[in-house]
Amino acid sequence: MWLLWLAAVALAAATGCSEDDDWEPGPTGGSAAGGSGGAGATGGAGATGGGGSGASSSSGGGTGGSGGSTASRLCPNPLPSSWIFCDDFESSDPVADRYFEFSADDGDFKRVDSEAWSGSHSMEVVFQSGEVEAGGMKVTFGRNPIGTQSHTEQDFTEIYWRMVLKNQEGWTGSPAKLSRATAFAGSDWSQAMIAHLWSSGDVLLGDPAGCVSGSAVQCQGYNDFNNLSWLGQLPGTTPIFSTAASGVWRCIEGHATLNDPGSSNGVFEFWIDGNLESRADDLDWRGSWTEYGINAVFFENYWNAGSPVTQRRYFDDIAIATVPIGCTT
Repeated sequence: MWLLWLAAVALAAATGCSEDDDWEPGPTGGSAAGGSGGAGATGGAGATGGGGSGASSSSGGGTGGSGGSTASRLCPNPLPSSWIFCDDFESSDPVADRYFEFSADDGDFKRVDSEAWSGSHSMEVVFQSGEVEAGGMKVTFGRNPIGTQSHTEQDFTEIYWRMVLKNQEGWTGSPAKLSRATAFAGSDWSQAMIAHLWSSGDVLLGDPAGCVSGSAVQCQGYNDFNNLSWLGQLPGTTPIFSTAASGVWRCIEGHATLNDPGSSNGVFEFWIDGNLESRADDLDWRGSWTEYGINAVFFENYWNAGSPVTQRRYFDDIAIATVPIGCTT
């Protein structure tokens, strides 16, 4: 076990990546580790939506858009058929009821009415000085070996996911993990691919990884560094984690399309405030493996080195869809 741990650390160092290797997934069907868990079924709007589009991964991505009135930013009701999940945090029902797993970090990750991008509520994250893990939210969908919240018979080869993020005025440091979309391949949380969105210095970084050889998934368990293949980092350009850029809301949207089986035409790209930050369209996410599609998105507060000071950030208006979401809906 010690040698495996050393190998994982060595791989992370070699790729420029460091991971939350001490985190263990909750039980299948999902009550959270360190927080109250959802019951495996979404609450409210997240239960409706459409299936994967299966669009060719060689097509260009949509634009994120920006602006729009506050009212237009709330979750559509009902959700469009092409949307999988949406949460604007306006519901007073327990937040945990809308997620596969939710960790409140002893109250440091909670719904508040002091900040909002739309409506009057958002999720506040408090990173204590030196803190690494400050809670998070996990959404599952589609056919899924770890448990699914919606669209139980569908496989999604293409998704878009959006979050709106605000770092408090005077924000300090680069907080590492923000979000990831993944394809779970086994009940032990083995993964076929991961589309990471995390920070590198002041900018957001896309860091795609695959874990398939031919048609066989090589990973065993969650974050199996011994077998992950890193596909090339995609650094952004907007310094959203700099102190000078703090105190404003930023609309962040990611897009991942699985490659056609046996081809290297997978897509990973992301936008900030409607502006394309980075893109790759030649990725081999999954070889010729087709057992599942993309079936989970995590929204995370994990700081590898620990926050240098006690500080806050906020999430609002998260959404997952099979079409571009943008920043005005």
